[in-house]
Amino acid sequence: MLKASNFFALALCLAASSPTVSAEQSGAHLYEAAKADPVLSTEFKHIMAPIAGKSPWVLSFGTTAPSTIETVDGKTYDVFWGCKPHDCVTESYAVLYDRNAKHIQAGVFVRNNYDGPTLTESQIIWLRDAELDYARALGKYLY
Repeated sequence: MLKASNFFALALCLAASSPTVSAEQSGAHLYEAAKADPVLSTEFKHIMAPIAGKSPWVLSFGTTAPSTIETVDGKTYDVFWGCKPHDCVTESYAVLYDRNAKHIQAGVFVRNNYDGPTLTESQIIWLRDAELDYARALGKYLY
């Protein structure tokens, strides 16, 4: 496990160091987008299946934020982000969804442990194709 300060520095470096990654606002929450796009719902449940045993809340999307649009190597993805209801700081996820291919390209899930208000460790679980450019795009959504 990386110490929180080391991980935070790594996440900042990953998010800031690639000119091939950019973001802009999109708007839909995951629960709205999944209702309109059943393939997205199926893809999300499939990618989160390994997480759902310890964190069953992910299957109902949790508390979500409006999606953003990320461009990785010239390709556009919707980024959907969510966290554990009433406890966002302990568990959260982000996924890159390719609307045209109807496929979640990559995802990440993070579990955080605290000692009072101090973050003591994080477990990051990369999902599907977590190659470096996708990790850079998702890294900024981890905290």
